[in-house]
Amino acid sequence: MVSYSTVCILLLLFVINVDNRTLSQRYRLRELWNIITDKFKDTATKKFHIDFRHFDKEEMLLFPDIGYQSLNNDSIWKIMMHGWRYERNRRRDWFGFSASLWVERIAKQLLDEKDILYLNGSINRDRLKPFFVEDESNEKIHIKFDEKIFSFLTDSQGQFNEEIEISNDEIQKLKQQQGGSSFITYEAIGDNKDKTTGIIQLIEPRKGISVISDVDDTIKISEVLDKVRLLANTFIYPFKPVPGMAELYQKWRINNNNCTFHYLSGMPDQLYILTHEFIYENKFPDGTFHMRHFGWAATSIFGFLHSQSTFIHKIAYLRYFLSNTMRDYVLVGDSGEKDPEIYGTVAKEYPERVRAIFIRAIKGEAFEDQRFFDAFEGVPREKWLVFNDPQQLPIDLSRSPKATMG
Repeated sequence: MVSYSTVCILLLLFVINVDNRTLSQRYRLRELWNIITDKFKDTATKKFHIDFRHFDKEEMLLFPDIGYQSLNNDSIWKIMMHGWRYERNRRRDWFGFSASLWVERIAKQLLDEKDILYLNGSINRDRLKPFFVEDESNEKIHIKFDEKIFSFLTDSQGQFNEEIEISNDEIQKLKQQQGGSSFITYEAIGDNKDKTTGIIQLIEPRKGISVISDVDDTIKISEVLDKVRLLANTFIYPFKPVPGMAELYQKWRINNNNCTFHYLSGMPDQLYILTHEFIYENKFPDGTFHMRHFGWAATSIFGFLHSQSTFIHKIAYLRYFLSNTMRDYVLVGDSGEKDPEIYGTVAKEYPERVRAIFIRAIKGEAFEDQRFFDAFEGVPREKWLVFNDPQQLPIDLSRSPKATMG
């Protein structure tokens, strides 16, 4: 067994030797540092009965998710819960340099000189910081749902993505207690007794229309086809809405019975808070968020967004929605990524459930471009529509778009 003095010596040697390391080496050594400090905490706890939980600065982020009645038993609700446990880096860490300066230097290492000139040194450090926190893996999270307690362990990325079952009586009781809305809350409790409130959108009634919308270049201008502009629009400039899309979504919500919204994006969930603020400030309908977690195995945001994993992420969520609910779906995306191919695949698998597909053309391509016919081969022509102005889309979602506009 490693003695307390041995651990202290290892800590001292580590701090002395790290001073001359390069920035990239420092980042790689951070994981080793965490292992050593965890060992130090374990040894000190056992030897001196010190509870280090009081000194940890861990936080938790809960992503709004869905709840739906079981297809086989309407007295049971299935609730999806997605959260992220992490620890923020201190302003000045053990290595003796500013964390905010560190994240900016890392970001600029990803760009060449021309890109840096375009960015003009104005990277928003606050937007970068969520990418440089420490994921807290294998941590126990307790979920308090009314009077019931559920416990989960976080995965290697500090995340948990779990499904629980709650009786319909308990759901109706919670709704009544919380004002009768289809949005209900729950509480997540970390190992430091810290508490965070999460939101669940109940998909009710069973019948209705659910709009599943991409975010980047569908409702928010991101310019995903240009690496530098994508970085600038993500980390420098204020998020800008696609003109007219918020108004369209609100008209859909008001004019179509039981219409819910769900934002399905390939962008990192480290940007969730900013994305949620964008939705709120630009008056898009409230909804759930389904994003991906960025890890440093990815070479860049551009590569992350355009990877095969984004295709898999989106199609998996679409299949989950369609296979677990009785609703009809309207799918909205753009031509910058693989949305036409993803939506076409799902529409052929669930031909009676996908009511309409709307694709925003962002590359100046013709609405009758062969790519769209290839992507939607086997999907009735009246079900899909390519647009570049939201006013080209129908308000009534109860029928196929061509029938409505005809």
